Amino acid sequence: MSTPALAPVPLAEGLWAIEGARVPWRLKVPMPLRTVVARVGGGALWVHAPGPLTPDLRAWCADQGRVTHLVLPGAPALPWLDDWRAAFPEARHWQGEGLADAPWRRDIRPLTIRHGDSYEHVFCHLSSRSAILSRLIIAVDTAPMPPWARPLVWLAGIDDSDGKPPPRLAARLGGRKAMGDLVEQVLDWRPERLVLTHGRIYARDGVGELSRAMRRIMHDRLWDRALSEAKRR
Repeated sequence: MSTPALAPVPLAEGLWAIEGARVPWRLKVPMPLRTVVARVGGGALWVHAPGPLTPDLRAWCADQGRVTHLVLPGAPALPWLDDWRAAFPEARHWQGEGLADAPWRRDIRPLTIRHGDSYEHVFCHLSSRSAILSRLIIAVDTAPMPPWARPLVWLAGIDDSDGKPPPRLAARLGGRKAMGDLVEQVLDWRPERLVLTHGRIYARDGVGELSRAMRRIMHDRLWDRALSEAKRR
């Protein structure tokens, strides 16, 4: 797998996206991967979904602070993780459990859904009201993909024309109710921005975009929410 030249792109104060990497998805479809870096308390750096670690990126991290937290999504496996572990041996790895007591939760609020061996994290970067999503929504631009891969993404319904959860994610996470409970909590954050690990960034109207993407999972709940908000007005 080739290593692209990567450069952090600022999203908000103390929040960056690193793009250009690809990881194999089902049937070896090359799925784009976005790494998110946030500065949390005490000059620590929080890194979600670590991608390729180039010398320039390592130097940039050193300029910004100390890589203290490596946060791993439920899927897919990340082939560059060992590089980050070797470069930052004192960094703590966060995966699946223990996030409720994480020292960085004053800056980044975690939510987790678990079912058996499967889990999914959602994070809210509080100061920028940015929700960082792993697989909860995938919205991929298929134009840069190999021609053979594009129909597979279209059939899965996760191209960027109408981003949504990948097929069968709700079943793997315990069903529609469990996933709907998670989405309700994310909506309560009132996120302004949605930062996807796989696909586009929704830079505004995060609540509306999340509601749209989850309309099939949340059909009845969204009606109830809309009626409740209308009554409050």
